[in-house]
Amino acid sequence: MKKVTVSLEEAQLERLEEIQQDGDANSRSEAVRRLFAQYDQLQEKYENSVQQYENELEELEEEISSLQTELEQEREKTKRILQQREENTELVKYVEQERTHEQRWREAGIGTRLKWRLFGMDTDDDE
Repeated sequence: MKKVTVSLEEAQLERLEEIQQDGDANSRSEAVRRLFAQYDQLQEKYENSVQQYENELEELEEEISSLQTELEQEREKTKRILQQREENTELVKYVEQERTHEQRWREAGIGTRLKWRLFGMDTDDDE
């Protein structure tokens, strides 16, 4: 081991002596070595925490990306459903219109039917 001379403020020296007494260190040098060991442990803990945070962040970013993809797929599905609904609404209107024409045809007299055959059925035409 090498010797090092260190200057400490009064409060730091008092704290070092407290650490020496609390930790059953035989000397100030041993107390300083313990402080370095604690520092190394805290540094390792810090680095592990940072690594864990980065891993969790990466997982969250992947989950966000996955959720964004899923959201886009759901939007596309909704868009297709709305388009289908619009088409179905148009078909219902057409079928209702055809039924109305068919009903009017059945209820119309022979003269009106003949007129409709020759000139086309007028939707506003009354018998």
